[in-house]
Amino acid sequence: MKEQMKRIMTILSERLDKYGFKKKGYNYFVRMADEKTIQNIGFSIATHGEKHAFYLSPSPGIVYKDVSELEIQLRNLGVSKYPDYVGAMLCSPIGYLMPARDYIEWKFMLSEDNIAEEVNAMADAIIEYGIPYMEKLVDRDEVVYGMEIGKYGGAREFVLPILHYLRGNSQRALECINEFIKKFSATSHLEDYEADVLKRLLGENDRLYEINNNGLKSYLDFADNFKQMMNCHDR
Repeated sequence: MKEQMKRIMTILSERLDKYGFKKKGYNYFVRMADEKTIQNIGFSIATHGEKHAFYLSPSPGIVYKDVSELEIQLRNLGVSKYPDYVGAMLCSPIGYLMPARDYIEWKFMLSEDNIAEEVNAMADAIIEYGIPYMEKLVDRDEVVYGMEIGKYGGAREFVLPILHYLRGNSQRALECINEFIKKFSATSHLEDYEADVLKRLLGENDRLYEINNNGLKSYLDFADNFKQMMNCHDR
């Protein structure tokens, strides 16, 4: 697979270089839209149990460096060991950007020599549908609006409040956090420490909500850190 991937990435490099994308790492292409915004194209790799073939599906996406840095801090993730371009903040498999709106993969045989047609078809899809999508995501107004109405997914429970905060809308950031806490929770019995956390985050008069999974516990840590950060800045 390694040699075949090398050949595939060489052809893609030739096609995408014309649009300013440079290959980084094993299977990423990156372009700086501005000093805070990274547009990237990653590739999911699957074999589906086939010994002599593998499948690629490109996912164009975007990273806002300032949002990513603050998310790492507020989620207590420590210093990321990965480059900025690994793991898009918001991305989509290319098939869902195409007219059929369905997942699509390109199949490559390990022993096949004539791969140019398939690689170029994949490059055509990236250029026609992926690049316009990434260009749209540079507009933070578009992304905030899209996340508010559920058009864009990603880790919106983290990204959307941070985007509002960085844009100076702290009130809406707090509203989003409280909405996500309530969405992820269900009314029920709470342990004492859980009730204390939620009272502090939501207020004494709000209904209390059960922490019913590890993801929500992690989100409460994020919410607590977020509000502490805001309190410090307000002093």
